[in-house]
Amino acid sequence: MRWLAGLVAAATLAACATGPRPAPAGSHGVPPWEIPAAALNTQRLYRASYSGPEGDGSFRMTLRLVSPERYEVEAADPVGRSLWSLDVTAGRGLFLNHRARTACTFEGSFDLAGVPLGPFPLLSLPALLLDRVPATPATSAAPPKAHGRDLSFQDTADRVWSVTAGEDGVVTRWTLSDSGAPTVWWFRQDAWSILSDRVRGVQIRWREVLSEGLKKEPDALTVPTGYREGACHDQTGFDSPPRGL
Repeated sequence: MRWLAGLVAAATLAACATGPRPAPAGSHGVPPWEIPAAALNTQRLYRASYSGPEGDGSFRMTLRLVSPERYEVEAADPVGRSLWSLDVTAGRGLFLNHRARTACTFEGSFDLAGVPLGPFPLLSLPALLLDRVPATPATSAAPPKAHGRDLSFQDTADRVWSVTAGEDGVVTRWTLSDSGAPTVWWFRQDAWSILSDRVRGVQIRWREVLSEGLKKEPDALTVPTGYREGACHDQTGFDSPPRGL
């Protein structure tokens, strides 16, 4: 990204940091693992922070969501220097690590170092950023069990998700259990969404600070000249994370 654009965006983040959290897209009657229609064809700016084995740092992300199967995510440091980009179409993804100048393509899911929930289904990332549940019930498993505002279900990897949602359908927290033990927690605290993976020792926090309609579908990402092919599992974008923000 251009330096001027990065500085403007950083100023926008600072101005929005103390403002109210944007209202979640209307989700009444929508299963917690589905993205509400009102969230489609939008682009959203997030302020985020990362803490894990690679270190601590702050960054910002832009999500351009066309449909549940078509989206782009870009991450940049506090002054606008690109960290990584992800372009997904129908379960096929292109990941660019701008710091390492590497690229990789993959299908279905990815398991990046430092990113919780791996292997991470490509089509579930927007759901996570939009405070939904980033998994769907397995069709061969027992139907989801509801207990008041709490819901539990088993996904295709035999993991168990326990979800709490309000009467308006907005998800307030969930827990992922693997082999009978809770491993990942997500919850909302004040203006922040907080994801903790105690197995990997990772915590990611993010806050939506700007949302607007998407005027047109973004152009597909292409591999820039000079980038080399890299192993997908080594492409993190979080090595020696930038500090500040």
